[in-house]
Amino acid sequence: MNAIKQIIVDSFNGLSADMIPLFLFQMLVAGLLGHLLQKILNRKFGHETLSHGALISLSVALLASVVKYSVPFAVLAAALIFLLGRSKEFSFMNALSVFLVAIVGLGCGVGSVIQTIIGFVLITAVILFIPLKK
Repeated sequence: MNAIKQIIVDSFNGLSADMIPLFLFQMLVAGLLGHLLQKILNRKFGHETLSHGALISLSVALLASVVKYSVPFAVLAAALIFLLGRSKEFSFMNALSVFLVAIVGLGCGVGSVIQTIIGFVLITAVILFIPLKK
């Protein structure tokens, strides 16, 4: 019975059952911050610069939480999501938007929710109060 328990714990990458509510909280915050950042960026730039911000943020957060102990795989997965998240029309503002949403997801996925929220507030303050020129 102990071997089965060890196999299950190992397949969760060290995530125990009592950590599931914290994991769900991290995913919820990543999705909310990704959606808010999408709304703020689209409003600031005047057109739809980013779509599916919550999905990109959740994907990066999920991958970051699953591959915490494998940095090369985490970087490869984040780069793949970044490339898939950009639209057909590639611009600097689009790339910046996807990058910021991916960083929010990465911060929440590794468990630094409070630091991510503080960084999110600072980044949105910079976006809202500094004129960005094209």
